[in-house]
Amino acid sequence: MISFDALPDNAPLKNSLKNALSGRFPQTILLSGDAGSGLAEWAKTIAAALLCESGAARPCGACVSCRKAEQGVHPDLTIVDEGENELKVDLARRIKAENAIVPNDGDRRVTVIHHAQNLNPAAQNALLKVLEEPPGYAFFILTAEQPDALLQTVRSRCVDFALEPPKSAISDEEASALLAPYLDALAAGREDGLMKAALALEKTPRRALLTLFGLLQAALRDAVLAANGVQTLPLMPALSKQAAALSRAVSSARLLEAYDFIDVLLDRVSRNAASAGMTCALTSDLFRICYL
Repeated sequence: MISFDALPDNAPLKNSLKNALSGRFPQTILLSGDAGSGLAEWAKTIAAALLCESGAARPCGACVSCRKAEQGVHPDLTIVDEGENELKVDLARRIKAENAIVPNDGDRRVTVIHHAQNLNPAAQNALLKVLEEPPGYAFFILTAEQPDALLQTVRSRCVDFALEPPKSAISDEEASALLAPYLDALAAGREDGLMKAALALEKTPRRALLTLFGLLQAALRDAVLAANGVQTLPLMPALSKQAAALSRAVSSARLLEAYDFIDVLLDRVSRNAASAGMTCALTSDLFRICYL
């Protein structure tokens, strides 16, 4: 049953949303967070709360509107999710046209736009007016993994709600389990193996990914020293086997270049770069650095 209690624990955000729903809820909000923070679930729950017919706590999860919203069949709920595809001006115009029509079932219409950072500048500009002065019945929920990619003119028209990732730390043991298949594939020169391992890393929340990349650098450092015949205690003992294999397969100069490239990735992650871009970099870019 759809409810705030069913969402991942985030008491401050839940309280803020519940308080806002009990009063005058902003008509345009921006939900931001990592890919693993449950943006879609939060957006659907907020949409259900706005459409809920209950006079008590919303969403009640039991009324017809809540059930329709949960199933994605509510006639006054539009959910736009084009994945990582660019959202173009024709889509923005369609959204504006739909919101010029009064609601069907109740007194509100809700539009959820996922991955709003993928709205191109023309589409964002086309939405400015309706986001700033929506009809009294229209509510907009934008979700973005990279909120800074949105035009400031769009962000200024939204009330921000930021989600914390469900997990912001990762242990050395967990990191080693994720990195070992990646390093094995890199040492073997298998680009398909790199892609598979990179896709597993893609699911890691941003803060944990920063830690992962730091540990990947440590393993590369161990490989560089091994390639140069330097006997020293490894920084990543759990990945010693992988570092040794890498030192035999790739020259120390290329390993150093790979080490420096991780600094580039760390900067991209810190700026909340798209997960698909990280996968591409971990696969094709590092394969090129090491072997081409």
